Amino acid sequence: MSNQIGTLLRLEFKNKYGTYNVKNTKSWLKSAMYLVLIAGAITGIYFVAEIFFEMFDRAGMVYEALVILFTAVFIFLTFTGVSSTSKALYFKGDNEILMRFPVKFQDVFVSKTLFLIISQLILTVSILSPFLVAYGRVTEANIGYYWRIPAAIIFSVFIPFLLSNLLAIPGMQFTNRIRNKFALIIVILSIVMIGFFGAYMAVFDKMVTFLKNTEFSVFSPEVVDILKDVCLYLIPTKYFADILVMNNIYLAYPALIGLFGFSLIGTILVIVKLYQKTLLGNIEVEGSAFKKVTKNRERPVYISLIHKEFLEIFRSVNYSFQYFVLASAMPLMVYFCNSITLQLGKNEIGEQITLGITLLVMLIFSTIITSFSATSVSREGNNFYHTKIIPVPVEKQLFVKFSMYFLVSFIANLLCVAVILFTKQMSVSMAFSIFGMVQAIAVAMTLFSMKTDIKRPYFNLSGEGEIVNNNINTSSSIGFGLAVALVEGITGMILGYMVGADLALYVCAGIAAFLFIVAILTYTHKLKKQYNNIGN
Repeated sequence: MSNQIGTLLRLEFKNKYGTYNVKNTKSWLKSAMYLVLIAGAITGIYFVAEIFFEMFDRAGMVYEALVILFTAVFIFLTFTGVSSTSKALYFKGDNEILMRFPVKFQDVFVSKTLFLIISQLILTVSILSPFLVAYGRVTEANIGYYWRIPAAIIFSVFIPFLLSNLLAIPGMQFTNRIRNKFALIIVILSIVMIGFFGAYMAVFDKMVTFLKNTEFSVFSPEVVDILKDVCLYLIPTKYFADILVMNNIYLAYPALIGLFGFSLIGTILVIVKLYQKTLLGNIEVEGSAFKKVTKNRERPVYISLIHKEFLEIFRSVNYSFQYFVLASAMPLMVYFCNSITLQLGKNEIGEQITLGITLLVMLIFSTIITSFSATSVSREGNNFYHTKIIPVPVEKQLFVKFSMYFLVSFIANLLCVAVILFTKQMSVSMAFSIFGMVQAIAVAMTLFSMKTDIKRPYFNLSGEGEIVNNNINTSSSIGFGLAVALVEGITGMILGYMVGADLALYVCAGIAAFLFIVAILTYTHKLKKQYNNIGN
């Protein structure tokens, strides 16, 4: 590896994960925290995987479960790979800067590709390893099975990665063609996201049903026959399972090696012929999607500013997905989680922990939605200094941003309550009490996130100025929000189970009120001074 490639690769990791110093205690603590979170996630995945395979094993479909797993992972890695490849190779703002430096475009491509491969390897191992180990335990596989796991993982890393490279340029060109069809993009992404969550919760529902009575299969004979027939035609993903269980290996290995070779050759040809041309074309086309001439309309100051904020999000696929699409999926997830919880029994634990489960799910989604406010200043990019010279007080500009975040979270939370009441999952008083707590915490999280970004903004001053990757502000906002969600959710579940929902409600409301008051005091303290210090 040349020095330039190594330097560029380190730059990619630094941009993604921040600076790491072996002599810095904070760096060690940060690494330890990440390792603990990863270990916890892998452990959780393993226990879920055991239930998943035991459920299919009870129906005599454990091999089919393995095929379904590889199919789902293959589709997930391919589609996320297309998105990651497009962002890193074509849309990332540093491309425009690096082209002015004395570095070869081949070195830039290789460094970014290595970063993507390493990231895909970590993700694939984290997802597949616990599932494959759980499969071996459930089926009591021999030692040879475990020796074959690395081969299956290597194929699962490189084949989806190479295919995503082949699809990245067509996908990017398609995105450029529809990038000004904002409503269409949001509708499509919302449907896909809701469909994904619906499928996920359907599987989870089956697992809960299985846990209630592990002696019987949750699948009817007709469903078993259909799944077995379908899995026969899930090519090439069934070959990943075949090399593990030594089924049709004389067909599976050549098929996977051939697919790998085809994808590799295709990727090389696409990169050699189209990479530099597409990269230059994408830089030139940035900001040129809007051809419709519109008349200037005179609006009140507040309406003009909030109109600008909404347009800033609607005119970005990344921002639309992060904000509005996830907000649209929130009511569905709350409904499914409550339904599954109540399945545990009217007179058992299910009804008693519904308060905590509802709080947990709503707060997790609220955290993701409100974390968008952690880039409220950073998203201004090159336009930031306009905010200092326009004849509108800074406090009013920030209040407009807050109003948009409040409005979206308010509607999402209100829809959740409407779904809960319509499906009669809890009483009216309980539902609106939860709404009040979640909305208060959403406001607190928004104010905390906005103040963090005011203190330490991260501007992207190249390209279109989009914040493509998460920065430390967003990560901190999500981390703190998830911690609050866990505290509220677990408190609601434990107290609801031990002493009843009424006391649990008062305690959770007290936590929400405390965060709300602290957030207001923290946000208003030296607000204007800190904003005016940005860039000075």
